[in-house]
Amino acid sequence: MSVPLKTATARAWATRRSWDLDDVLPESLLAPPGAGPVASPEHEPRVFQDLVAEYDARLLEAELLTRGDRLSAPFREFLSAWAADEEKHTDALGRLYRCAFGGDCESRFSRLRARRGDFAPLASFLDDEFKLGVMLAYDEAMSTQGYGADIPFYESLGRSDAQSSAFVRVLRELKNDEATHYKNAVELLALRHRGRGGEVAPVMEEIVAHDAAQEEYRATFLLDHATNQFDATMMGRVGRAVTRTLERRLG
Repeated sequence: MSVPLKTATARAWATRRSWDLDDVLPESLLAPPGAGPVASPEHEPRVFQDLVAEYDARLLEAELLTRGDRLSAPFREFLSAWAADEEKHTDALGRLYRCAFGGDCESRFSRLRARRGDFAPLASFLDDEFKLGVMLAYDEAMSTQGYGADIPFYESLGRSDAQSSAFVRVLRELKNDEATHYKNAVELLALRHRGRGGEVAPVMEEIVAHDAAQEEYRATFLLDHATNQFDATMMGRVGRAVTRTLERRLG
């Protein structure tokens, strides 16, 4: 069962949901070691791409932590809660990948550990906590939309009703976590940058233009949309919706 997790010390910008991977996707559904793929191999790159993006959250966290005191204490609280969830997402998609594409995936997974992010193109956003917060709100809203749309695809990968049902549960948990991250980012901006609502639209225009112009994903976690799953129309629609929310909340 999934329930929102709020402790006495939890802040509105660092809320986490509580769900158990072993309950959602039991290891009993894993393919045995050495087993071949049970889902169509043609779908493997798409699932691995999602796993890669979740893994890259640790690269973004490490990059942001190099900024030290330039990040406010509330932002560091937000980042800690976010990073813990993204680590869980990596574990969940790694297990789902093993279920769908065979039990022996270590050679494939070893490629994750060699990844390095190229954050230079995003430096102007990462160095400004306001612009970074707007980008995070946009990115998490995009992830919420993306995972929601992906549910039927992931359901189709199961080799049994039990596995298909478990895959759907994983996607719903990820979708709901990303929605929580979006809300956390909005709360953080409302706390730290009240009165700056009029600055949101031009920043969002810059973010969406950068996102739409990307020809490749650079292992940054942020703006991992250089695939045929996303297009400029969706980016613009999500950007406008997030802008309206932030303008209202920031004033």
